[in-house]
Amino acid sequence: MTDEMSNTKRYGITRRKALAGASGLVAGVAGCLGDDPQDDSNGNGADDGTDDTDGSTGETTYSVSTGFLAVWDLTRNVAGDQMDVVDLVPVGEHGHEFDPGPSVVSDIEESDVFIYLRDFASWQDDAASELESDDDVHVIEAADGIEFFDSPAEDNDEHVWMDPVECQNMVDNIADELAAFDPDNADEYEANAEAFNDELQTLHEEFEDIVDRATVDQLIIGTHDSFQWWHRRYDLDIYSPVGTSPDDEASARDVEEIESVMEEYDLEHVLYDVGEPDNLAESIAAETDAEVLPISPVETQLPEYHEQDWGYIEHYHEVNFPTLEEALQTE
Repeated sequence: MTDEMSNTKRYGITRRKALAGASGLVAGVAGCLGDDPQDDSNGNGADDGTDDTDGSTGETTYSVSTGFLAVWDLTRNVAGDQMDVVDLVPVGEHGHEFDPGPSVVSDIEESDVFIYLRDFASWQDDAASELESDDDVHVIEAADGIEFFDSPAEDNDEHVWMDPVECQNMVDNIADELAAFDPDNADEYEANAEAFNDELQTLHEEFEDIVDRATVDQLIIGTHDSFQWWHRRYDLDIYSPVGTSPDDEASARDVEEIESVMEEYDLEHVLYDVGEPDNLAESIAAETDAEVLPISPVETQLPEYHEQDWGYIEHYHEVNFPTLEEALQTE
C-alpha cells in the first residue's frame, strides 16, 4: 500500500423526549435536532425530567444517549429492555458531519447515561468532559482501553468499530459500565453482551471467508475513508483520494493515482459511503469503466434502513458483504 495515499430487529427502542430550550453545556453549538432516528412516537409526549417507570412492574427504565449509529446499536443490544437508548444523530445524517443543536445538548444533560466514542466528534468529547465533572449523568467511553493506531488514512484512526473483533471489546466495555451504573440488572447486561458478541464473532468469521475467497485484496473508496481497520484486521489495501474527512476534496493528482492503482490491479469497482454523495465515485468509475457499489461505515442510518430497523449486523450483511463479494472478485 502506498502510504502517501489515504488508502435490529432485537428491541423496540424509543427515545427520551427532548426538553425545550437550549443548554450551556457545549458552547457554540447551533442549529436544531430533527426527528429522532429511533423514535417511533413521532415526537408526541413530553419528558418530565424523571426516569420512565414501567407501570406494570414499577421498575425504572433508564435513558441512554449515544453518539452515533454503531454505538447506539451496540448499546441497545446490551441494554435490552432495561433502558431506552437513543442515537443523537438523526436518520439521514452522517455521524461525522452532524452538527448538534441545543435540544441535543438537553438530551444529553437529561439522560441517565451518555455513551460516546472519543475523537469521533469534538462536541461529544466536550460534552463528556463537562459531564464527568458532576454525578448527574454516567459517562461511558465505548472504546476505553482500546488503542487507536496510525493508519494510512490518518494518525490515531478512531474508526475502531469497523473491526468486528474490536467491537466485541466495545460491547464488553458498555456492559461493564451499564452494570456498574445499574447493578440490579448486571446479569442481564452480561448475558446480552455475550449473546451479541457471539453474533459479532460470526460476522468476523464470515468476513474472513470472503477475504479467503478474494482474488484481489485492494478496495477503492470514492468517498471518505472509514475502513482502514479492515486493513489491520483483514489485510485489505484500501485507497481513497479523499481521506478521512467527509468535507475533504480530491485533487486531480489524487484521482489520477487512484486510477493508476485500479489499472495496476485490474480493479472493476469503486465504492462510496452510503451517507455521502456518490459524485466522485461515479466520476472515477466513468474514467475507468468500473461499477459503483455502496459501502457502509455504520455511521448513517438512511430512511430505508431505519424502516427495517437495521443495526450493525444488518449493515454488514445487507450492504458491506454483498459489495465486498463483488469488489474483491471472490471465487
